[in-house]
Amino acid sequence: MMLMYESSNESVADFYAGKSVFVTGGTGYLGKVLLEKLLYSCEKLDKIYLLIREKKNVSPEKRLQNIFEQPVFKRVKSERADYVRKVVPIVGDISEPNLGVTQEDAKELQEKVSVVFHVAANIKFNEPLKVAMNTNFEGTRRVLNLCKKMKQLPTFVYVSTAFSNTNSEIIEEVIYPPPAYYEDVYTALQQYGDNDKEIRKLWCDRPNTYTFTKALTEHYVAAQRNNIPTVIIRPSIVVPSKNEPLEGWIDNWFGATLLLVMIGKGLCRIIAGASSNSLDLIPVDYVSNLTIVAAAKCKGSDGLLVYNSCSSGANPVTFGAICRCFISESVRFKLNDIPYPTIIFTKHQWLLKTISFIIQMIPAFFADCFLWLSGKRPRYVKLQQIALKLNNNYQYFTTRSWLMDSKKTQALYASLSALDQNLFPFNPVNIVWSEYLPVYYKGVKTYLF
Repeated sequence: MMLMYESSNESVADFYAGKSVFVTGGTGYLGKVLLEKLLYSCEKLDKIYLLIREKKNVSPEKRLQNIFEQPVFKRVKSERADYVRKVVPIVGDISEPNLGVTQEDAKELQEKVSVVFHVAANIKFNEPLKVAMNTNFEGTRRVLNLCKKMKQLPTFVYVSTAFSNTNSEIIEEVIYPPPAYYEDVYTALQQYGDNDKEIRKLWCDRPNTYTFTKALTEHYVAAQRNNIPTVIIRPSIVVPSKNEPLEGWIDNWFGATLLLVMIGKGLCRIIAGASSNSLDLIPVDYVSNLTIVAAAKCKGSDGLLVYNSCSSGANPVTFGAICRCFISESVRFKLNDIPYPTIIFTKHQWLLKTISFIIQMIPAFFADCFLWLSGKRPRYVKLQQIALKLNNNYQYFTTRSWLMDSKKTQALYASLSALDQNLFPFNPVNIVWSEYLPVYYKGVKTYLF
C-alpha cells in the first residue's frame, strides 16, 4: 500500500535558501554528485562546509580545487559563478577523535549548520573489524555527537547501505534489530584480537565487515539520535548517473562495474549465481536527489525516516540482462579482449572452478606465452587472477536475490510538486533499463577506459 505524504508549498530549493550544511565524504563518488547538485539546484544555499582530510604537501584548498577540476563540476563552473565562495573546507577525518576538527571550526559548525549529510564511510568489504568499526561506527558516532551540539537542531542524514540487512530476503524501510550489540563487539575485539574465526561469529549472516558495521551503526543512530530529526538513506549498488550532472558519469571501479566489464571483455565466462537473480542497481544521481529531498522534507519532524534507494522492489532488472547488455556493448565498440564473449551461470562450486580453469586460465596462460615470445608484456594470467578474485568477493551477492522495498521513497517522490519531481528525480519506477544500461556502459567507456 502506497504511503501518503502531505504536500508542502515550499520547494526543495527554497528549504535550503539561506541555510548552511555540513557534508562528510564529499570527496567520494556519491559525495561529489551531492555537492554538485546542492551547488547547482539549491543556488540560494549559504555555505557548504566540507570535511576534507589533510594530505601531505596538499592543502585542503588545493584538494578542493582539484575536485572542482573534475568533469562532474563542469556545469556548476559555467553557470554558478559564486560556487567557490559557497564551499568551505574543514580539515578533519571521521576516524579521529572529535573528527580531527579544530575548536574554532567546530564552533562555527555548531553555530551555523542546519543540515548534516554524513556520507563518509570505509567501503572496503574485508577491512579488519577494528578498522571498520573506527570509521563506520565510531565515525558516525562522532558526527552525531557534533550534531547534538549544534544550536539549530539540524536534520541529520546518514547514508547507510541496503546491504546492511542481507539476512532478510525482503528489506523494508524500517530499522532492523542489530546483528550484535556494539559493546559486545568491543569485548570480542579485546578478547580475540585478530582471530577471524571468533570475530565472524558476531556477524549474524552478514558477509563482511562493511555490511556488519553499517548494520550496527543504523541501530545506534536510531537509538541515540535523541530528538534530532534523522533520515537514513540506504542505497543499493550505486552506478553511473542517469541524467545529472553528466549522463553516465562515474569515477571508480567499485561495486559491480569491474566484474561487469570483465564479463563484457570476455575475461570472465562463468560466474556463481543465476541469470534470473535481481541485481539491484541505482544511479548515483537518484541517490543524491533522494538524499537532498529527504532532508528538506524531514523539516519539523522529530522522528526517524528510512528510505531505500533501490530498484528491485519496484522495477527489477536481472543479472542476466545486465551481463548481456555489457557483452553486446563491448562487442559493438570492439572493446572485448577475447572473441565471442559469453557468460555461464552456475550454483555449483566444482563446476565454477573446473570451467574457470579450462576456459579462462589455460587460454590465458597460452596467450601470455604468445605475448612473451612476441616481446610483449604478459597480461592475461594476471587479468584472470583479478577475475577469479572478483568472482570470489562478490559471490555472496551474485548467488542471492533480495527484494528491496521502496514504497516510502516512491511516496516521498509522489508528494513533490511537478517542478521538484523534474529537478530531483529519484523514483526507481522511472528507470527504463533497456535505455539506461547502454548509458552505464558508455559512462564506463568514457570516464574509466
